[in-house]
Amino acid sequence: MSELDKVATEANAVSGESDPAGADEPALGDSEELGLDIIEGLAEEAHDAVQSGELEMPAEDRGCAVDAAALVDAISGLSDELSRRIDALQTTFERELRAEATRERVVDRLHAELQDYKQDFLLKVQRPIFIDLIQLHDDIGKMVDARTKPPGDDDHSPDPRSLLEPIQTAIEDILYRQGVEPFAVEGTEFDPRRQRAISTQATDDPALNKHVAARVRKGFCSGDKLIRPEIVTVFTFRPPPVAPSE
Repeated sequence: MSELDKVATEANAVSGESDPAGADEPALGDSEELGLDIIEGLAEEAHDAVQSGELEMPAEDRGCAVDAAALVDAISGLSDELSRRIDALQTTFERELRAEATRERVVDRLHAELQDYKQDFLLKVQRPIFIDLIQLHDDIGKMVDARTKPPGDDDHSPDPRSLLEPIQTAIEDILYRQGVEPFAVEGTEFDPRRQRAISTQATDDPALNKHVAARVRKGFCSGDKLIRPEIVTVFTFRPPPVAPSE
């Protein structure tokens, strides 16, 4: 028996292929995978021995050994090429994920800017209408203040306030449906950013200086955009006059 036959016989014994009983082939498990690894190792050793001249084999078997070694080399090269291709695909996939995240951020920013531009444009177009409605609201308020029925009046005519205040409320409802709401600044300290002082009222109390004395008209805003500031009067500190000495 030649050396190659001995190697094949040993490989068949390990892999279970020389079973004389011809039993059914079991499912591939860890032992069979180990047997395949041993076969590949023995084939590589046989190839190395033939190349070094340590192993003599018939000419008809030498070609089979060379084919087996070439197959092992081809499988090894294919594995390396497959690994390189998988690495390249992974790199491309990660690059596309980063690019997609960047595109989503750009789209979100552009959408937000478009919404802001749309709101600003609509407010710019509608602002004159809002100002006119607010002016009408103020005029009705002045009429209410001027035509209030005196407390001792026995006349059975309706109170002008009860006739005019519903009109003011209707105007506020119209503005509210367009996103414009009335407001009054909280607290008594004068806020020049959201309030407008139309007059001042003298006070000798320094603690009341630059505080709201009376609220004349409501302010109006659309979101964080100021349409008309609140109209107020403000206290101004004036020290009392010094009595002349005798």
